[in-house]
Amino acid sequence: MNNKMSPSVSPRFFSEKEVSKHCTKDSCWVLLGTRVYDVTGFLRMHPGGEALILRRSGKDVSREIEGPPHRHSENARRWMEQYYIGELDRDSIDEDTDTLRQRKKIPESTTEEEEEEEETSAINKCSKVNEETDLVDWRKPLAWQVGYLREKYDTWVHQPVDRPIRLFENDFFEANTKTSWYMVPIVWMPLVIYLCWYCYALLAQERTRLFITSDYSILVHKYSFPFIFMLGMFLWSFIEYCIHRFVFHMRPPAHNYYLITLHFLLHGQHHKSPFDGSRLVFPPSLAAIAIGAFYLILRQLLSEGLGTSLFVGGLCGYVVYDMIHYYLHYGSPRRGSYLYGLKAYHVKHHFEHQRAGFGITTTFWDYPFNTTMPEQTF
Repeated sequence: MNNKMSPSVSPRFFSEKEVSKHCTKDSCWVLLGTRVYDVTGFLRMHPGGEALILRRSGKDVSREIEGPPHRHSENARRWMEQYYIGELDRDSIDEDTDTLRQRKKIPESTTEEEEEEEETSAINKCSKVNEETDLVDWRKPLAWQVGYLREKYDTWVHQPVDRPIRLFENDFFEANTKTSWYMVPIVWMPLVIYLCWYCYALLAQERTRLFITSDYSILVHKYSFPFIFMLGMFLWSFIEYCIHRFVFHMRPPAHNYYLITLHFLLHGQHHKSPFDGSRLVFPPSLAAIAIGAFYLILRQLLSEGLGTSLFVGGLCGYVVYDMIHYYLHYGSPRRGSYLYGLKAYHVKHHFEHQRAGFGITTTFWDYPFNTTMPEQTF
């Protein structure tokens, strides 16, 4: 971030009046104690929506950070430090220091030494990731570095940063790891539409049968296609859950360089930089391998009409999944809506509970497998 300050640089000082002026979408500042943050770039990403921050622009958000209703995680606090721009000028605060005491919620009996100790503790709690002292060299591609982190990898990869990641030195390989969100529907939806027509026409021939036993079968009518299609989408939601939980969130052995590298390429880079818009959906060239494998499996297990009908429903489910995943990171759903709940659920997965909340398009499968987000208590 351009506003991010190096630890070696003396902080800038701002008056209360100057901070209070930055209360729009184009320039939004907030306070945490006497620390000043420019969160303009975070407004669109905030899981609670822009309005929640804008209502508190120019003000102290300490109470909101601590909760209730939501106590922000250590990763959220570390993330916030990327927007730190300076300190509140103490000379601009009323001489009787009532304003300062109210902002920091310091009791009247607190000594000056205790005040300083409390402020230092809060700063340490919110220590930001410094690329100069990080475990990897951010000036070089990360793909071949992360494997050397060994037992430190799991902690490092789940401390998110707000910056793009370079995976490969080669420009061709690097370009093929990035995809604009609209490429997913452009590539796959024409195939979905074509296969829907093809399956309906195939079932209309009334030659597709579902064999219960070797001697008994049921005719699959053309009007059953919408139900088979929806079943395919439902089955995709289960596959989505399993892939996210058991593949993307596998725990690579600390001694295995190659599995750590593979995990980082598949999903670790997304948790390290969750708002890198170029890597929020799967590149169609890589997705085609998995999609083709699912198609071949269904064709081996079922007849052409039935297997393809299930497949096209699952393929549509995949497109919906990728679109929803992108929207959960960059969209601003209406408060109280279904997508609003999903966005808060997914962002909490990124910042607080990486071993829970694996559902993306739905939280349904988290319940039977006991991987729902733990309730927060105060």
